[in-house]
Amino acid sequence: MNTKRDYDLALGTVRATIQEWDPYGLLKTGAPPDEFDSEIASIASQIPRIQSSHDATLVISSVFSSNFEPHLFTPESCSDVGEKLYQVLEAQGLLK
Repeated sequence: MNTKRDYDLALGTVRATIQEWDPYGLLKTGAPPDEFDSEIASIASQIPRIQSSHDATLVISSVFSSNFEPHLFTPESCSDVGEKLYQVLEAQGLLK
């Protein structure tokens, strides 16, 4: 991510993916849309390290495990959202 536009696009892409995933169902029950903004920013900052869907899965698992309940956010439980994130990042041209 070399420009502010790239960063904003990456942040929006990660935000849309995580909000759709909504791991605790908080957004569906009326939580504010910025509920996961800290985690979203942490994931977006690690995009340069993502080279595969497995990498995306590990990033999501690591960020959510460190901020919430580690036993709920294993790589296995984050694999679907990791795959989705990788696909949208790739489609947006945000991966090297």
